[in-house]
Amino acid sequence: MNKANLLTKTRASWDKLNAYVATLNENQLTVLTDAAGWTVRDHLIHLAVWEDGVWALLNHKNRREQMGIDEAAWKRWNFDEMNAIIQQAHVHQSWADVERERHMIHDRFVAQIDSMSEADLEQPMSDFNPESTNKHPIKETIVGDAYSHYDEHLPWIKAIAEKQNTS
Repeated sequence: MNKANLLTKTRASWDKLNAYVATLNENQLTVLTDAAGWTVRDHLIHLAVWEDGVWALLNHKNRREQMGIDEAAWKRWNFDEMNAIIQQAHVHQSWADVERERHMIHDRFVAQIDSMSEADLEQPMSDFNPESTNKHPIKETIVGDAYSHYDEHLPWIKAIAEKQNTS
C-alpha cells in the first residue's frame, strides 16, 4: 500500500465513522454502554489515544508516555489492560472535550503521515523506536491504528447506540 492509498482509506473510514457519530444524541454518546461498560465516547477517545501513540512514534517520541500507560502495563502488552487504563484516564471527560481532542489528534496524525515520504513509511518500526526489534514497515502500525481500527470499532459503537431503540 502506498501513502496515497493509506491516506485515502484513512480519510474514508474516518468520514464514515464521523458521519455515524454525528447522528447520535448525548444519551447514545455518553450514557449507553456495552457489556464492558464502555460508552461510545469511550470508544472514540480510545481510537484517538492509539492514534496519538502512533503520532508520537512517528516523531521518535515515547509512544507509551504519550498514551498515558505505565511502563509495567506496557511491558505486559496486554491490550485489555492498556485499554482499561486509557478508558479510566478519560472517563470523566465531557463529550465536547473528547470530540475536540480526538479531532485535534486525528488532524495532527494525518498531517504527520502526509508529511512522510514513501520511503519513510517503509522503514521498520525499530527505526522509530530503538527499544523495538520489530522489522515490519511502520505503515503496518499506522494501518492498525488508523482505518482498520476505526472499522473494527464502528460495529461496536453502533451496537451501543442502537440499544436505545430496543429499550
